[in-house]
Amino acid sequence: MAVAVKLFFVALIAAVLFTASPASAVTCRDVVKNLAPCISYALGSDTAIPKACCNGVRTLNSLAATTADRRTVCNCLKSAAASFANNPAALNKASRIPAACGVRVGYAINPKVNCNSIS
Repeated sequence: MAVAVKLFFVALIAAVLFTASPASAVTCRDVVKNLAPCISYALGSDTAIPKACCNGVRTLNSLAATTADRRTVCNCLKSAAASFANNPAALNKASRIPAACGVRVGYAINPKVNCNSIS
């Protein structure tokens, strides 16, 4: 599991460095900060979604007010999802978090999502 956590953070750091859009007010740093409490659930150490995770999901959803913001968040999540390629159970759990927190993001959280189609 330690390797999976490291890969997840490497993917998020790469996303922070390479996917921020100049027109977007939301950055991958915002994604990392708000979704960090979700990692233990996605990787299986928590059996229930932590309250802080849902709070972060809701905060991030409210921050993503424009198309550019939503696309930035999507690209950050897409990069993070790619780090779960060898752990489909974790990817499946992570992809269900927004709905479980009562948030509709409007796209699938997976490494193949087309973030440019988000409006």
